[in-house]
Amino acid sequence: MFINHIAEIASNPEMLMFGDEAAKDERTLIYRFGHSKIGTRCIQRKCWIQGKQYSILPILTLDGIIVYDIIEESIMSERFVQFLQKHVLPLTNPYPGP
Repeated sequence: MFINHIAEIASNPEMLMFGDEAAKDERTLIYRFGHSKIGTRCIQRKCWIQGKQYSILPILTLDGIIVYDIIEESIMSERFVQFLQKHVLPLTNPYPGP
């Protein structure tokens, strides 16, 4: 199992860091379903507005979130690698380090 494999590599849980990307989009939604009287169609026109999208890259350890980056766009792979190099790698030690 994956957990057993990780336990062999990093016997101390304080060695582990986890990262993930999350996004929040501030746009209005269009609903596909609605309510109306029996036998009548549900028709309602809504204006769709494209809002700003915010993405966050947090790094989580046993101590909580130790570093994060919030940007006003989608995260592309180049930006993710840049985040790791600039913010995460300086917090790490060589394996097996102190």
